[in-house]
Amino acid sequence: MLRALPLFSELTQEESLLLLNSSRLHTCPRGQFLFAHGDTISYIYVICRGTLQIFRATPDGHEVTSDILISGDIVNADELISKQQTHAVNARAVDDVTVLTIPIAWMQQHLDRFNHMALKLMANLSERLQNAQLDAEHRSTMSAAQIVLCYLQKLCVLYGYDPHGFDLPYSKTLIASRLRMELETFSRALQKLKEQG
Repeated sequence: MLRALPLFSELTQEESLLLLNSSRLHTCPRGQFLFAHGDTISYIYVICRGTLQIFRATPDGHEVTSDILISGDIVNADELISKQQTHAVNARAVDDVTVLTIPIAWMQQHLDRFNHMALKLMANLSERLQNAQLDAEHRSTMSAAQIVLCYLQKLCVLYGYDPHGFDLPYSKTLIASRLRMELETFSRALQKLKEQG
């Protein structure tokens, strides 16, 4: 199972056993927090099954979703190299989630032994940075309907959906939050796209 996850696909049998002896599986039921903003950073989390919402709460009580992560994603790779002692975001299960928890101190101590894993972690961080830059560009240059269309195209690629029509894998509220738009704006953009075919 471990080598089925992209981060660990190149581990040798010996490396897999070393990692498994130092980690554990954790189940987080739908709606529960894997961790909350301000919690001490103790583990690196890799999603084995399910979907997580990564978000911040604004001072006025709104949630701003920065990412929606699925099986194979590394939840908090940035915290492995960060000087922070506490989580800067919240992670909540969208549906029942199983994660591999790896003690962060163990990862920091052994990362030099797993250089191929370090390269994948860096690639993951680079991809997230590029996606954040692309999101910012979209918000400044595209209409709401265009932003929604780009996100729907991403879902088609990610899940192998038929681009001619599919059921949304997450709630409209969650997707609107991820796209940083009001639910009404998201709903109007969806309706406009349906009218245009």
